[in-house]
Amino acid sequence: LEWKAEKYGKNIIEIGRFDPSSKICSSCGNIKHDLKLSDRIYRCDVCGLTIDRDHNASKNIRKIGLIKVGSVRSEYTPVEIATSGLYGCPERQMSLR
Repeated sequence: LEWKAEKYGKNIIEIGRFDPSSKICSSCGNIKHDLKLSDRIYRCDVCGLTIDRDHNASKNIRKIGLIKVGSVRSEYTPVEIATSGLYGCPERQMSLR
């Protein structure tokens, strides 16, 4: 992947191996601690979002990556954003869609 990115002049941004990208609701930031690997559909208990687990994770990975490169101004780390519920807070809403 690295050589391909270099070939096309792209950057690779890594996120933490243990970032809970599948367990965070990409809409409101709620963390679903009891999500099992066999659960292929993510259903948020807080906002009601129903989405494919991998699609949800990809949205979260994108948000975390954009925060890391500074495309999204934030005084919080991705984990602090997810655990504080700032995804759904209108004052701090990240418009990354």
